[in-house]
Amino acid sequence: MEEKKEIVSVSGVISKEIFKKFLGYHIQSLNRVILTVLLLGFFLYIWVMLDIGWFFALITAVILWGIIKLMLTIVINFRSAKEYKSDKLMQNEVFLNISEDGIQQKRRKAETFWEWDDILSIHEQKDMFLFYVSKNKAVLLPKSFMVNHEMIKLRKIIHNNALTQKVKLLEGSV
Repeated sequence: MEEKKEIVSVSGVISKEIFKKFLGYHIQSLNRVILTVLLLGFFLYIWVMLDIGWFFALITAVILWGIIKLMLTIVINFRSAKEYKSDKLMQNEVFLNISEDGIQQKRRKAETFWEWDDILSIHEQKDMFLFYVSKNKAVLLPKSFMVNHEMIKLRKIIHNNALTQKVKLLEGSV
């Protein structure tokens, strides 16, 4: 008797908001490193070079850090909106089939299949799953495309088949 294959089939349209969140998640760790280095650099420069007290140097550094963080957020939002608008294929409905064999994606007449050993890393965020197939490219699966039992089944499929050691699912999800 043949065993029933676990499969999650979903479809939907990736919205501009979801794409913005993806880019935010994608560069989140880079932003943390850059902003931490900038905060420390601003603090040390202001404290040592301008010879003012450490407290005022810290306040000034935090204000400058906040301004740069705000500017980065604005640039990321602008860039993601521009990228989304230019990618007409992304604005079409996507069909995803995720099984023990891999991930199949269909958009209009385009079809792609990734086996599990093609996936470099998998990240679960609060509102989406990201299956990275290269350093900068990921298959996006918004949780809004699924109902609760499909998410449980998806986590089980990931747990049983992902060959990468870089699987980051939310706590208590498997």
